[in-house]
Parts: sequence; structure tokens; C-alpha cells
Amino acid sequence: MTKKLFRTALVELMQEKPFHKITIKEICDRADLNRTTFYLHYEDQNQLLNEIVGLIETNMKEYISASSGEADRIQRLTKYLEYVKNNVAIYSLFMRSDDDGGARTRIITDILSDMRYDLPVLGSPEESAYVYRFVIEGAISMIFRWIDNGFDLTEEELARLIFNLGACIKAEMEALT
Repeated sequence: MTKKLFRTALVELMQEKPFHKITIKEICDRADLNRTTFYLHYEDQNQLLNEIVGLIETNMKEYISASSGEADRIQRLTKYLEYVKNNVAIYSLFMRSDDDGGARTRIITDILSDMRYDLPVLGSPEESAYVYRFVIEGAISMIFRWIDNGFDLTEEELARLIFNLGACIKAEMEALT
């Protein structure tokens, strides 16, 4: 129950101001708990944020698994986008948080991890990591636009667009080598 109060307090505060400006005192005041209690459960605000992101990831994975089973990548991404649409407030809050992109990257990377195997390896693993990061950030940008445009594409249309762009990148990269 105590942890839930702290999680709720942080989410509420993140709706009002950037994460990096939220203090432990503010979290404790909002949760109506003291700092000693906070430190019994967390080292700092980042640990609390990571716990919340972990819960979001778990809920999202359970939703996708329950509704798609062993579906192909496009179906999995479509279910992910359905989850985003159904949970847009909390999703947007954490995807747009200013925690150096950690929450954003964690939330979407698991869903698009299969895409990594579809991308070519460019020389070193470090170079391949750059290409993969480019694809992930591009997908995030497309999802933000989709949200900002009031879900103007269906979930499946956006999923296919993301994967088709990944395929185009793969083809272009292979042509360069």
C-alpha cells in the first residue's frame, strides 16, 4: 500500500512538472508519508520511476501475450499500439518523461526487439547498435505523431508502416555493403 501511494504521488507530480524537478520531499508530501518511509523502500526518485516503468512493461507484456499468443511481429506491434491507445495518458506521460530517455527506450525496446534480428549487422556491434537505436527512436517518433494526430491511422496501419520502414532501412543498408 505504501509503495502504491508513492507511485501515485510521482505520477501525479509528473503531470505537473518535469521528472528531474521533482524532489523526494514533494513525493512524500503528496503521498502524505515521511522521508524515512520513502528511504525504507527506495534509494531515490529514479528507483521509484524504474519501478513504475517496470509495472507498465509487465502490464503491457501481459496484455500483448494474452491477446496475441504466438502472433507475428506485426500482430504483436499492433497489440502494443492498441495498448498504447487504451492507456494513452500514462503511456504519454512516461514516454515523454525527461529521464534521459530511459523509460521511453525500455517501454518500446521489448516490443521491437525482434526487429533487431531483421536489421543488417554493419561491421561492428557498436555500429549495428546505432542503426537499431535509429529505428527505435524513429518508431517512438511515429507513435508520438499518431497520438498527437488523434490516432489518425489504425493500429495495424501504423504497425505495418513501422515494419515496412524497418525493411527499407535493411534493404538500403544491405545495398551499401
